[in-house]
Amino acid sequence: MVGRITKGASIRGVLEYNAGKVRQGEATVLYGNKVLGDCEQSDRFDMQRALLSFQPYLDIRKIKDPVFHVSLNPDIRDKLTDGQLVDIAREYMERMGFGEQPYYVFKHRDIDREHIHIVSVRLRDDGSIISDSNERYRTGAIMRDMEQRYGLHPAVRGQEQREFDTAHRVEYGRENLKQQLKSTVRLLAEQYRFGSISEYRTLLNLYNVDLEERKGEANGKRWSGIVYTATNDRGEWVGTPIKSSALTPKGGMKFLEKQITKNDGDIKSEQLKGPIRGTIARAMHRARTKAAFVELLKADGIDAVLRENKDGRISGAKFVDHRTRTVLNGSRLGKSYSANVFQELFNNPAADRTALLPKLTAPAPAASCQQTAEQPRPERPAKVTPPCPTPAPAPVPEPGRAAEQPIPPTTPVRQTERIHMVPRGLSPQPHPAQPAPHGAGESLFGILGDMLGQPGDGSMSQEEFEALRQSLSRRRKRRKRGITR
Repeated sequence: MVGRITKGASIRGVLEYNAGKVRQGEATVLYGNKVLGDCEQSDRFDMQRALLSFQPYLDIRKIKDPVFHVSLNPDIRDKLTDGQLVDIAREYMERMGFGEQPYYVFKHRDIDREHIHIVSVRLRDDGSIISDSNERYRTGAIMRDMEQRYGLHPAVRGQEQREFDTAHRVEYGRENLKQQLKSTVRLLAEQYRFGSISEYRTLLNLYNVDLEERKGEANGKRWSGIVYTATNDRGEWVGTPIKSSALTPKGGMKFLEKQITKNDGDIKSEQLKGPIRGTIARAMHRARTKAAFVELLKADGIDAVLRENKDGRISGAKFVDHRTRTVLNGSRLGKSYSANVFQELFNNPAADRTALLPKLTAPAPAASCQQTAEQPRPERPAKVTPPCPTPAPAPVPEPGRAAEQPIPPTTPVRQTERIHMVPRGLSPQPHPAQPAPHGAGESLFGILGDMLGQPGDGSMSQEEFEALRQSLSRRRKRRKRGITR
């Protein structure tokens, strides 16, 4: 079982949503706690009494989002009686702190499973507020506990009730038109990718909603806004336009511009556009009329919107891919998908189809990213090493000449290491230096002898060497003191 909580500012809007389901036969009233009238197990809902039940609590003080609305969704395999659903609702509300609040319990059956909605308010009769701290965490803990006690199937993430997350076409004439517009505008703005207000408007038109941008200037400052209205099946406005600020913040210009910036990278991605372009190209090759083209794409989950002007000329082409939830103008896909091309294909019998149709490419597989990852990457030139199947023989040195030893690469000194400086000509070791091998250079004694003008035969005793070392050390100290002065 999964619980989903939403907050709201209008108790009428939430009650209208559930009352509409009752009037359409898609819901019933199961239970009412501390409300006016007897509403248990009823197929009718008295909106006036419901509003009067909540109004005394809402009149005490003004707070942000005082309305509490939760849906509790059992697994589709769980078959619960109305009595069990009421028991679950009452226990949940008691444990969440709403046991003494007025609330209604509705059972919905508008999708493939039955679930319940509970509507209440956060304000108590003494003016205190029921805390919403960690309410989602607490709801999850209560759901898991009741799953065990009622023997219900555990909830699996991603399989919960999604009726709040499914956009529906707005039906003018149905109750609560404003609630319909709010839900559709919000969900489409959140769930679909579009690169302009015009593309978003095309998406809305598929759901019988239209928008209009309005701009002006007040007190020396420019302003811009959006109004929404319902449309009929012919796209004509019906009803009164409603400002975005009166519907939902996610329908306002600020949020839409933020979404456009966020979607920019995805819409320009060839990985996204490539499969859509291929599907449209195949439909263009198969279809001979505009109607056939639209039907072919609809079967593949794409709505083609080809707008015509008063003269019947195709002046715009946009595509709504419901599989990837992306809206693309035809010009984003290339010149072969512009409005002029479709005008020639479908409205000009003498057009050269061969020259107009785009070239067909093999459809991109679903796991294109995986295949790309499996392709061998080109090696960097700096890391390429020549093949050496057999080691090359070392060059043979000339007679009487020592073989040259390869010079090992030097490793740069780390910044944290201290570099120990040794005076030139002195050995850092306390013991006498070992004579170098013949042919590799002179010994340390020979070098010191050259520096002091003595013969470098290496015949120096330990006492002589120690005296020489001390003499050099004194000279170095005197030279250092002179430089300092």
